[in-house]
Amino acid sequence: MDKVEGFKIDMIPKWLRITMIVCKGFLLLTPFTISSLMLISNEYSLIWNCVWCLSLLKIIDFADE
Repeated sequence: MDKVEGFKIDMIPKWLRITMIVCKGFLLLTPFTISSLMLISNEYSLIWNCVWCLSLLKIIDFADE
């Protein structure tokens, strides 16, 4: 009994997958960097940027499923 493997068709190019991994890593590290800067600074707009980055990361995770 021969096993015939089908062809795998990818609709997303490899470079786009790599770019998305890099962007997700950047979005994950940005809030921690900004919150570290908040220890020095007293600007509250930076903390809203942290919340925005984390919510954007969660939306991207939902879209991946």
